[in-house]
Amino acid sequence: MAKSLKQKNQPQLITFVVSNAIGLGLLALGPSRLLAVLQELSKGDWTILGKLIAIPAFLTLVTGTLGWVVPRAGKEFLVFWKIRNCLPSSGAFTLIGPHDPRVDMQRLIGKYRSLPQEPGQQTQLWYRIYRAHKEEASVEDAHGAFLRFREMTTLCVAFLVVSTVSVAYFAIGGRKLLLGVLILVMEYLIVMIAARNAATRFVANVLALESATYTGDSANQESA
Repeated sequence: MAKSLKQKNQPQLITFVVSNAIGLGLLALGPSRLLAVLQELSKGDWTILGKLIAIPAFLTLVTGTLGWVVPRAGKEFLVFWKIRNCLPSSGAFTLIGPHDPRVDMQRLIGKYRSLPQEPGQQTQLWYRIYRAHKEEASVEDAHGAFLRFREMTTLCVAFLVVSTVSVAYFAIGGRKLLLGVLILVMEYLIVMIAARNAATRFVANVLALESATYTGDSANQESA
């Protein structure tokens, strides 16, 4: 059985979570503390090794669970900062298609007569078109990238919450807290922009394939 896009993204998401956990741990410990830990490990202190393994594993579990607990609408809000009609497909035929040189809008009009203007109707028609092209490599790649960066965006917010609670519990200094927050906010903005770009590319790739494969033989057989 072929892997789903979520299953394919899982290794990269785990790497993302563990990397963040380790990075934040190093920031909290500081270089001198890290050197002391390494020296203890070189002496065979397996208790410390167990803690180092347990902390990222625990954070992976916590943030991974938070990622699944957050509903899809919540994740999309964190990416697009909109509550309604936030997905790029809501502007597929009025914003994305006309501005992508690969999309022949006249062919789409020829096939679907008139293209919808209302956001919800645009999403519905785009989704119907997507179903016909979902196994194309360019569509699957863009879809997978959007899902991956959307999850990373959600995880960044989860890390902010978990890190704030951890800092308060372990009484870590304010400067380290500020630096950690700045890093996480920057990371959030980067993956959020990546998610938006991937989503737009996802919508555009579907329209480009639809307009390229339409020959006009079945013109006016479908309506919006």
